[in-house]
Order: sequence, then C-alpha cells, then structure tokens
Amino acid sequence: KKISYDALLVVYYYLISLRITRICGFGSVVPPMFSSSTCRRIITGSYTNTGRTRMQQEKRRRAQQRRICKRRHERLQMYFDFQDDEPIFIPQENYDALLQSTLPHCNLCIAKSKVGHGHGLYTTIPLAANSVAFVIPRAKCITLDDVRSHPDLGKVLTIMQEDLGDEEGPIASLSAFLASEMLREQCAEWEEDSSLSGPYADYINILPTGRAVSEQDHVLWWSDEEVQRLFEGGAAYDKAMALRDWVQTEGEIIEGMLVSDLAQKQMGLSVSQVRRAVTNAFVNVLNRSLFNDDGDNQRLVPVLDMCAHANHPNLNCEIDDMGNVVVKTTRDIEANEELTIKFYSTDFEGHEWYVMYGFIVLYKK
Repeated sequence: KKISYDALLVVYYYLISLRITRICGFGSVVPPMFSSSTCRRIITGSYTNTGRTRMQQEKRRRAQQRRICKRRHERLQMYFDFQDDEPIFIPQENYDALLQSTLPHCNLCIAKSKVGHGHGLYTTIPLAANSVAFVIPRAKCITLDDVRSHPDLGKVLTIMQEDLGDEEGPIASLSAFLASEMLREQCAEWEEDSSLSGPYADYINILPTGRAVSEQDHVLWWSDEEVQRLFEGGAAYDKAMALRDWVQTEGEIIEGMLVSDLAQKQMGLSVSQVRRAVTNAFVNVLNRSLFNDDGDNQRLVPVLDMCAHANHPNLNCEIDDMGNVVVKTTRDIEANEELTIKFYSTDFEGHEWYVMYGFIVLYKK
C-alpha cells in the first residue's frame, strides 16, 4: 500500500521526537505528536482524525492564507525569487516602535546606515567621552535565562545547551527560543489577534527574515549551488559548509521540538514555515548576539544590535549587577553621528567575518 506524504511527515517528526526524548532522558517534556500505534494506523489507512477533520483543517488553512496581507505575501516571496527582487526594507514605523518600547524618550534614532548596508543607530545629541549613552533594561533582552525559563521548551533547551558546550550551546538554544517567538508572532498576525503576541513583538518585527530584507544576506540563506559556485576552492568554503551542516543537524532537532509544541497548542503552521523560522533565527543569532566571550552572558540586545561594527568603535558595553546592558562612549560623539560597536573581541579573518556576519571588515594598513 502506498504511503502518503502526510504519513511520512508524521513518522519523520515522531522519530525526531524519539531522538529528543532519548537525548534528554525523559519523555514528558517533548511528547511525540502521535503515538506509535497512531502512526501505524495512519500508514495502514485505518486512522481517522477525531475532532477536527481533514476537510476542516484544509478550510481553516485556506482561510488563514486569505487573511495574509499583501506586505506579508511579498516578504514570503523573497525566499523563492530573490534574484528578481528589489531590496525589501522594513518600514520605518517598526524601528520607531522598537525604540519607543525599549527606550522611551531616548535621544536616539534608527536610519539608513552610512557605515554599511541596512539601517544603523544614531544619536541626536552630542555625547561626551566616557559617559553613559543609554542603558538597555534586562527585561528587554533575550538571554539564556529566558531560554531556560521557557514554559514548554525550557528543560529540553537547557539540556541541549549543556550537551553542545559553551561555544555552540548558547547559539542553538537562543535560536530555538527566537524561532518559537517568531512563529508566535506569525500566528498572531494570521489570526489577527494581538493577544497572541509575546513580549518581543516589536523586536521581532525589525529582524530580517530572508534575503533582500534591508539588504541583508547570509550563507545560511544560500542554495548549495551558490555555495559551490562562489566559495569552492576558497578559504570560506570549509567554514561555510561546516556552519551549514551544523545548523542543519541542530535545526532538525529544533524543528521537531517546535512542531511538537505547535501541535500541542493547535497552531496551524506548516513544516516549511517552521523550517524557515529556524533558519532565520540562526541567522539573526549569529548576526546579532553579543557577549560571546563570556559564555552565559550571550544574549540578544534590542536597539544596541542596530549599531554597525567598527574596529575602533565609539561605544562599548558591559552588564551591570542587575543584568542591564550599560552602553558607554569611548570618545566624544557629535550630534547625528552613527554609533558603532565591536561585535567580537576576537579578531576574525576576512572570510570568517563574511560567513558569520555577511560582510567583510576593512583594515587600514
């Protein structure tokens, strides 16, 4: 008897759930979408979905698609025909909303960057050297404590972080958390129900979600053919392939977690949407997370991560005893000058910058 595509997907994510359960050592945190007996009934054709029938599910799916606004549809299209698209820019009101929710009444603005592509952060007033420019509250950041305290995924993500170690663990667990928040906001938009939004809605609304958005690009968004054609034989090839393979491996585990979690909450999102959210989350964590030199301090910091990178930045930052990110000036800064930070204290080589961040740092001789 032929096995349907839906049956294969069910079995695939059931096996992923089993893998997670065995890694974690317990089965109650990440329950499989279906039991083994249910999977057998699906394969043999004897399974009937109680409650919501397939016809009802299809009707609901089509209704959701009709509610997608034109802007959302255009943003989704960029995944498939990027080469023919003009750059898609995130609306300025999204940046204004982020500033207002994170730092109300601040003397900052977000506008087109003069240092690199996309947008950057500017001060509207002069700032003296060695003064506090602004402070990002701990509650506005996405930290590893937030990951560990996630009501549904916290325990399994904590184990994932410990298994992967200090270098890879924070990146994977932050990416999983961010992907879950991205999917949450996507559900809120489709359902047209703002009550479904989470505390990071304004931040997620300014994050690039694919190639061409705010002139952003990353090797995780490339096809295999592009990597082979552009990188093979160069210094970046091995680094790019290693990163893509690692993200694919960990991404499949995270997809299994999220699909299982969404099924529990009866959120109607497709597997391809979950996979896309996981990839976008990895890109943004690799691009924007700070404080990688001190394992447990790695975090996403809204507003501050709008700053462009510079080898000799005009800002530096530290975390105070309350977990707030205190941003100080390194020199006098003029009004309307763009603010810059140094992403990593470690000096990467040129090809490593491009693979990790999507740009190359220019060094003056």
